[in-house]
Amino acid sequence: MKIHRIALIGAGAVGAYLIWGLEGAANVALTVVAEGTRKERLERDGVIINGVHYPLQVQEPSHAGPQDLIFISTKYSGLDEAIAMLTPLVGPDTLVLSLLNGVDSESRVAQAAGAEHVVHSVIRIASQRTGREVRFEPDRVIGLSFGLPDARAEDQWKTDALADLFSRTRLRWQCSDDILTDIWLKFASNIANNLPQAIIGAAAGLYLKSEHGLFLAQKLWSEVVAVAAAKGIHLAEDVLIFPGQSSTAKYSTLQDLEAGRHTDIDMFAGHMLRMAEETGIPVPYCEYTYHAIKALEERNDGLFD
Repeated sequence: MKIHRIALIGAGAVGAYLIWGLEGAANVALTVVAEGTRKERLERDGVIINGVHYPLQVQEPSHAGPQDLIFISTKYSGLDEAIAMLTPLVGPDTLVLSLLNGVDSESRVAQAAGAEHVVHSVIRIASQRTGREVRFEPDRVIGLSFGLPDARAEDQWKTDALADLFSRTRLRWQCSDDILTDIWLKFASNIANNLPQAIIGAAAGLYLKSEHGLFLAQKLWSEVVAVAAAKGIHLAEDVLIFPGQSSTAKYSTLQDLEAGRHTDIDMFAGHMLRMAEETGIPVPYCEYTYHAIKALEERNDGLFD
């Protein structure tokens, strides 16, 4: 199978990297799928990536029709809306990559589109979003990993088709032999790195210069490790601090709070609370962090004015 028709649902920071990376790829038609005022805005304004304006082909799901590949790169709060768009986009051999940061988006997509269409994936990119512009350093992007949790010979065509596509692009990518661990590793890293920074309002130097910042990161990481083990995923005990970042870097949750946007805290600590209830594992640091960031969102919404 050759991938020619690609749909992108979600044109934020991750979507911008995909738009940039797929530009100029031979025999690839990229359509951004959106509805209502979002569709009108994207058609009118396009996106700005590293200072360059990218016009977009934008269509509603019913007009776009069946695709060879669908990327979902919305915020967690937009996943239900993205899933609702899938039916007219999914054909017999369509592949779907859900690039959200959490550990449950693939199962939610599979319930709607069918597990046979879902290839598990994770993407690692440090970016800064300001208004309509997204900036990242291409040479510092770790990139996209994809794979099948239960590798079967009859499914090999899925990863082969993706490898063939990505080899013709500017995207950084790899086919993973243990994609579930990769997904949980990023989940744990985001919780441990994103969330203390967001509450304290400090850049990444928090973990390099403050024993207290590192303490909080380790406690959050350890709670994810415990829940992951109950799910059959085994992670290292020591916290992973994002490598290669400037001490002035601000990660997505702090960026959202400073811009007055709602965060993905429901995908991070919120989902941890749900899994903790299922497994009977106490996660007090995640519980505190969840409510603290929810309160910060309420402050941004003007609730305390």
